[in-house]
Amino acid sequence: MKPLSGIKVIDFTTLLPGPLATLMLCEAGAEVIKIEKIGGEDMRNSEPTLGNESVLFAMLNRGKKSIEINLKNKSDLKKIINLIKKSDVLVEQFRPGVMKRLGLDWQTVKKINKNIVYCSITGYGQHGIKKHKAGHDLNYLAESGLLKLSTSKDGTPVIPFSQIADIAGGSYPAFMNILLALFQVQKTGLGCYLDVSMYENLIPLAWLGLSKGITEKSFPKENSVHLNGGLARYNIYETKDKKFLALGALENKFWSKFCNIINVPKKISEEKISQKKIIAAIKKIIKSKNEKYWKNKFDNEEDVCCTSVNSLEDYFNDKHLIEKKIFANKIMINKKSIPLIPSALEPRLVKVRKINKAPKLGQHNDIVK
Repeated sequence: MKPLSGIKVIDFTTLLPGPLATLMLCEAGAEVIKIEKIGGEDMRNSEPTLGNESVLFAMLNRGKKSIEINLKNKSDLKKIINLIKKSDVLVEQFRPGVMKRLGLDWQTVKKINKNIVYCSITGYGQHGIKKHKAGHDLNYLAESGLLKLSTSKDGTPVIPFSQIADIAGGSYPAFMNILLALFQVQKTGLGCYLDVSMYENLIPLAWLGLSKGITEKSFPKENSVHLNGGLARYNIYETKDKKFLALGALENKFWSKFCNIINVPKKISEEKISQKKIIAAIKKIIKSKNEKYWKNKFDNEEDVCCTSVNSLEDYFNDKHLIEKKIFANKIMINKKSIPLIPSALEPRLVKVRKINKAPKLGQHNDIVK
């Protein structure tokens, strides 16, 4: 039996933050019923596609059920209310006030089902002067100051490699808080309301810069924090053939071995000069040889913490992942089978099905009456 077997989740979310959170609930055994507008949620039309089906939608919504319904229609709304009476969790991702206009806000729902865990995922939370402000992942990162800590050589902020605010500020906090709330329901018999703000949940990700600013009264304005470009031991260095090495030799034993391998002067290994000068010296040494030369040097040592900056293709084909069968499970999209992108859940705990499918739009309309 999976950990959340018997738990029923009503999912009003779209795009990435909420669907990833409810996907993890689904993989942990919950029955997740996706409530979609007439015509389906926008992610169903997102690229890339196989035939007329979105791969992104399928990856995020596999194993769920789909109901296509008009929430502004009174008879359809009544069907949803009947479903809520028998559910354990409700997750929504509208702007503050939308669920109230629909008659499905927390104050109303808790009278229908006192045991339900109600989770709202928004950009800025349900309260405060920014609560109605529109935004997406990049906007939250920009306003948080985190985007300013990731810049190119000329100081221009770099678009992040992934949707950090959506996932780390939305999906994961929603998932973990829903689990905590379900524990609380077991103890008290009462549900609760969860206000997940993607903007505010970026605060733990800013721990380095905030700690420095609070302590020194001077907040960093670029990638100069010690774990963000300011420390030689934790940095990125370009090779002669314009490839890159990532060094994470924080502990002295790693740093000492790294310095021995590249044969630096004692004043560098003992850090007797400024970090800027040490970084400049190491850059010069690393840039004197091709990546293959350094890779051979560092791959023969386990205790260096210096690795090549690989591509996603390298990651997908990593022998370590292949040996562990990380991409062994499949998802069927438009009658084609492709490797499944796993979630962060422990496979031995949730036992994901080997063949997965996303629901067709309105496939489970018959479960609401």
